[in-house]
Amino acid sequence: MASKNHSSGEFQYWNQFLRLRFSRLSMREKFLSVLFIAVLLGVWFTFQVDRHGAAITNIRFANARAEEQGQWFIEQSNIDSQYNAMLQSINLDELPSADAVSASVFDLIRKYGFSDFKTNPPKTVPGIPLTFHAFTININKADYNKLIDFTNEIKSSLPYVSLRQISIIAQPRTPQFLNVKLDLKSIEYTK
Repeated sequence: MASKNHSSGEFQYWNQFLRLRFSRLSMREKFLSVLFIAVLLGVWFTFQVDRHGAAITNIRFANARAEEQGQWFIEQSNIDSQYNAMLQSINLDELPSADAVSASVFDLIRKYGFSDFKTNPPKTVPGIPLTFHAFTININKADYNKLIDFTNEIKSSLPYVSLRQISIIAQPRTPQFLNVKLDLKSIEYTK
């Protein structure tokens, strides 16, 4: 109780002290003092608004993520059943191995007469029941029309191989020939 009275007395002392000092100031000094305090309060208020705005944005983002995750848990059985139905619709015996895809691509390269080419070994991402293979083929001095026919035949003759990206650069000395980089991806059934 004594500390409460002490703090109350101290507050009254500082309150009277500041009032006395403020009343002794000239009108210009009073105006500048009030302006200074108003600017400080404005800066503090702006900081508080920014801080609370960021907190509200974070709360909304967290709520949206929680709702999205909750929706995913609700839909998980539907997603699993759709995945299994899609898996059943694929004839797994027709899915080629990485070696079979490489051999088919080599045959197509030879068929279209691309003599200056390089293939990298496939990058494999193992999984059960499906394994994914990524192939990179670099063909130099390719004719544009042959290249179009080659990519169309990859799409038609290798249905479980997707052509993910083609990068084409014209050769500086002979612009009618192209340097081509093809990225292919295939699926293999692993038991």
